Amino acid sequence: MKKKIELSEVEWGQILDGLACRVALYEETVGYYEHGVSYGRIAEVRDAEEARTILTYYREIIGKVEKQLGKDGYVESTEDLRRNIS
Repeated sequence: MKKKIELSEVEWGQILDGLACRVALYEETVGYYEHGVSYGRIAEVRDAEEARTILTYYREIIGKVEKQLGKDGYVESTEDLRRNIS
């Protein structure tokens, strides 16, 4: 079932930023499981595969929101997020 949600551009920006934080968390988690090192927080998951699946899910949600809002490229990577919060 699809729902229509009306929010201001600023509110959508906040949602995208929140989703980008989740992307960063799961990217860090995948890195931890693959390399045994973490430079930040990691999510509680079984393994790298579960983290990668959730990471993909968050990226797809961001892509759908950006496409529908016409905001291509809003958050392209963890580096974009880090630049925004530094």
